Amino acid sequence: MAYLDESFETGAADTFYVVAVAVVSEDALTQSREALREFYGGEALHAAPMFARREVETLRQATALVASQNDGLDIVVCAPIVAGDSRDDARARCLSFAAAKVHDNFGTQLFVLDSLSTPTENALDQRTFSDLRRKSVNGLHRDTVAHHCRPSTELLLGLPDVLAWSYRQEHVRNDRSWFEPMRECTEITIL
Repeated sequence: MAYLDESFETGAADTFYVVAVAVVSEDALTQSREALREFYGGEALHAAPMFARREVETLRQATALVASQNDGLDIVVCAPIVAGDSRDDARARCLSFAAAKVHDNFGTQLFVLDSLSTPTENALDQRTFSDLRRKSVNGLHRDTVAHHCRPSTELLLGLPDVLAWSYRQEHVRNDRSWFEPMRECTEITIL
């Protein structure tokens, strides 16, 4: 199964969208979910608020936990938001690339995405997946499902949350230390 979350920047000179994917095999789902539940007292991991609350040591431990809870490969896809593009366009490019890669590498047919702010945004993701299911080359199997939910419902969404936030620290602040524990098991693609 693939769990996806994002990070983006729209108000600076370097505008971008990042989609992070944490792949967890079916036989590791229960163990990974339990590890997350035990780690943060049953609460969902949200790296940005943790950092804002100065839970720095806990967040460092979270990056180590996320690094240990993968199925051999996590993926980070970063796309610039260029003139004429919207944030939604960049997200769709990232999702398309990441979903096709995970599907091709692992045969993944269930993608769990952090639910976005509005039903309209979630519908755009569903359209992206629908388009990928219709493609004959680099497409997804017709039975592939994209499901939106909140991290409070699915704790495993904490994996890509921390992954995306950590990569953002490197991309924006040139602070490689946050992403370092995950670097070896993560493939980064800049579109």
